[in-house]
Amino acid sequence: MTDHSAQLRPTTPANLEFVLSAEATAHASGFVQLWTRDRHLQTLDDPNAGHWIIEDTTTHKRVGYVILLGLQDPHQCLLLKRIVITQTGKGYGRSVLMQVLDKAFNEFAAHRIWLDVMEDNHRARSLYRSLGFVEEGCLRESVKMGEQFKSQWLMSMLRSEFVARSSP
Repeated sequence: MTDHSAQLRPTTPANLEFVLSAEATAHASGFVQLWTRDRHLQTLDDPNAGHWIIEDTTTHKRVGYVILLGLQDPHQCLLLKRIVITQTGKGYGRSVLMQVLDKAFNEFAAHRIWLDVMEDNHRARSLYRSLGFVEEGCLRESVKMGEQFKSQWLMSMLRSEFVARSSP
């Protein structure tokens, strides 16, 4: 695997064709539920949400997007709602997650960041664990995709865990 670095920039309405296309591909893999264009537009205008395009730092090519919810949560608990990478296995996911964690804990003063991930998305679960996310439990058959019910793992990281991992 060659590690590629990525950068985040705010998503604009002009980016939504890319976002919807990337999402459809991830949905086809069984890992992401589809949102409508209107749902994404609402998120772009929501001060409680961050919606960013992921770009390769060298080529500036779009390689995914990420959504973080709860930016104004009074409990300081942010939800990593979605991360979609169109070119997997190149290190973009790790690069982006490290930036998202930095934003969550340093820019948005989060106490906790959490996510849910499809049980069979082994690559993502492994990445989350390697960055310090803790599995809190399984949401058994909580999502209907097509005619099947799929289970999800609930994972989180606390500020104290992030700080401990970030310290030399």
